[in-house]
Amino acid sequence: MEKMIQALFNTEVEAFKGLKALQELNLTNDISVGETYILTRDEDGKVNIRSAKNESAGNGVLTGGVIGGLIGLLAGPLGFIVGLAGGMIAGSAGETLKAEGVSDYLDQIATNIPDGKSVLIAHVWESWETPVDALLGPLSVELKRFNLDEKVFVPVKTELDKLQADIEEAEAKLKEVAESEKAEWESTLANLKAKRAALEDKLKTHNAHQEKQYEEWINQSPVEQQTEDTEKQARLENRIKEQKTRLDAIKKNK
Repeated sequence: MEKMIQALFNTEVEAFKGLKALQELNLTNDISVGETYILTRDEDGKVNIRSAKNESAGNGVLTGGVIGGLIGLLAGPLGFIVGLAGGMIAGSAGETLKAEGVSDYLDQIATNIPDGKSVLIAHVWESWETPVDALLGPLSVELKRFNLDEKVFVPVKTELDKLQADIEEAEAKLKEVAESEKAEWESTLANLKAKRAALEDKLKTHNAHQEKQYEEWINQSPVEQQTEDTEKQARLENRIKEQKTRLDAIKKNK
């Protein structure tokens, strides 16, 4: 399943060890890893962010940078914030991370990081949770994950369907109401259409990112890569099959 992993660490060093562990799992085809970020709050309450891009050789190139891809699309002006931070990390809210291009999702997490702690955020596809739990569990203070289908993709699609229904209702009302009420309904209809357009634009951007990510995952983990572990091979083949199915669906719905 496609998930977002969020792990809290006592130190930045341990967070980077956790990142390296995920990269190694990616190289051994135990999971597929996409975007990864480490957020650290120092003892003065200042939050620093680092992004990491997995390279084929397994060396993560760490830089400060503008957030893009899926994580950059989570939350935002439409309000699709996945509220994990408050429930996962016990700590007082301090100065919110402020940086151009940083998503509201990371901003929400940064607000709740206790002083001196670090959080690793990772977009992954895992067939089972044992490999990640085994490596990150001993290193982290707390490890959480959420299913992107359940928490993001399905709710967004539901919201789009609701907006469409509301637009159709408003259009019907416009044909029925008195002249004195038309201006109000026209304004309502315009607002609904603007929200729909914004959401559709967000979905198109996300779909473009998803398509690129699935292609990278499929290409870096060809089924032909055989392993003596038959169960692991079966999980790999099933994961790639699911990713190809998602990729085909995205291309079909363009």
